[in-house]
Amino acid sequence: MTNSRSRMRLVLALSSAVAILLGAAASSAQDAPAKPGEVVYDRLLPGMTHPKVVHQIEPDFSGRARRKKIQGTVTMSIIVTPDGKVRDAQVVNSLDKDLDKNALDCVAKWQFEPGTKDGQPVAMRIYVQINFHLY
Repeated sequence: MTNSRSRMRLVLALSSAVAILLGAAASSAQDAPAKPGEVVYDRLLPGMTHPKVVHQIEPDFSGRARRKKIQGTVTMSIIVTPDGKVRDAQVVNSLDKDLDKNALDCVAKWQFEPGTKDGQPVAMRIYVQINFHLY
């Protein structure tokens, strides 16, 4: 019986260790804040406004994609910082490797009026789409 209890304690201890490690891995997969204590909002809460684009450039259409007549939309997830800059841009829905890269390079140069919470600028995750169409 003592042997059975020892095994049960070992199983519980291992289960707890695995749960702690899995929790640490899950929290490290979240956005790393730019500054200690910075909160990145991913949805509107009461008293909040969305970021607004104030300067936007159009991406280049790659020669290879033009020759292959690739058209469509690249969807990206970005964080608009409290100073209106873009960081942590990631492709969510890919179109083509060259067009994805061009879209990331382009959106990195955009400038925003930041989102606000209770009148104060905050970091906010938003999704943007870049359309590539041949005319």
